[in-house]
Amino acid sequence: MTTAAHRQPVTKPDRIDPITTAVIQGALENIAVEMGYKLMRMSYSSIIRESEDFGAALVDAEGRGLAESAQSTPLQSGPIPGYVRGVLRILAERGDQFRPGDVVMHNDAYSGASHGPDVAFIVPVFVQGRLIGFAATTAHHLDIGALSPGSCGIVEAIDAYAEGLQFKAIKVYDRGVRNDMVWQIVRDNIRASDLVVGDMDAQVAAARIGAERMAELVERYGIETFDLACAALMDHAERLMRQAIARLPDGIYRAETAIDGYLDSDDPAKKELPIVVTLTKKDDSLVVDLTGTAPQVPDRPINMPLEGTADIAIWLTIRSVLLDTAIHGHIPVNAGLIRPITIVAPKGCLANPAFPAPTIARFCPGNQLADTVMKALSQAIPGNVSAGIGNLKVIAFSGLKNETHWVHMEIFEGSYGGRQGKDGMDAVDTLYANTRNNPIEDIETHLPLRVLRYEL
Repeated sequence: MTTAAHRQPVTKPDRIDPITTAVIQGALENIAVEMGYKLMRMSYSSIIRESEDFGAALVDAEGRGLAESAQSTPLQSGPIPGYVRGVLRILAERGDQFRPGDVVMHNDAYSGASHGPDVAFIVPVFVQGRLIGFAATTAHHLDIGALSPGSCGIVEAIDAYAEGLQFKAIKVYDRGVRNDMVWQIVRDNIRASDLVVGDMDAQVAAARIGAERMAELVERYGIETFDLACAALMDHAERLMRQAIARLPDGIYRAETAIDGYLDSDDPAKKELPIVVTLTKKDDSLVVDLTGTAPQVPDRPINMPLEGTADIAIWLTIRSVLLDTAIHGHIPVNAGLIRPITIVAPKGCLANPAFPAPTIARFCPGNQLADTVMKALSQAIPGNVSAGIGNLKVIAFSGLKNETHWVHMEIFEGSYGGRQGKDGMDAVDTLYANTRNNPIEDIETHLPLRVLRYEL
């Protein structure tokens, strides 16, 4: 029997072996994938269950990404760490904090969110009374109470308020108690409320599953081991990105794209809008400078938030070109990947607008920004890029049936630009979005629509 006098002092580990690290990495990734599948299977609307316009991710207590679902779109999973950081800032400003049982709803494009229709539900993970991290889901919703149905066809929004309901770190569950009044406000102010609120409930359930699994993982290995593993995972991802950047020749690479904007406008500031990208590569670091990009359009929703849209377009494109999984195998997607990349975007430009500039159509310039980054990279690594992809095509359908609103969003697939020695892929969404179209059978089963012809 060991007595107190002979008991050895407990020492915290300061290193972790690579096998344990890899096991924890795999567990985190599997949890994120499970969250995504659960959300997809439980959702009501086709934009989530068929088009897969959703995200699921695990984040540490500081808002750094640990793992995300591959069964989702980069436009959704990628911004989740920014959502969490935005919520943490807002709660701190209010003198509030996360507590066990909380569920926070958030879609503020000026506090980390991508744009209004992409609503996040964030669940904190506590182990032994300590905040370990967060499990979060995001999804594009059919309606958020804006001036027109469909949440993507609001091309005339004059400011952020015209884009629909704004949820700024709202606790829809407070210490486990459902805030019924908040849910009623949501239901009373949106179209197709049964579908939308049903999708939101699915998000909450999927995020809770992720939080439960993450807590079990931490309890299995211990908090100290888990922290060391997460730090090692991020360091590993950073090394991979730095090695990939180091293989590029040092230099400055510049590219420019002009997006159409609002061609029927009499205001020249609303059309032929330049997006300028200057990449400066030195050693194992990259600086992406957007200086020269058009000023924000204050009364049209073509602006893109820096955190949640512009940054994701840049990181995703660089990662896809430099660390293509078809060549390099599995690449862990976490906060370490972005450490070697610095983004510069002047405040008030199209890629870093000031509130209350509307942002709901941010996916249009975001796709063009991704193309422009690839165009700049082509000067350094021409064999690894494709020609421009352009833009995603989405149309919102809506109407009344038995005095009840119905809303449907259809994503029409196109093709990638040509590759070295090959045509571009066809019948696909853009690299930046990576969503799917809807099966005709699903459209005709659930909606008062008939498809007479469907082709490229």
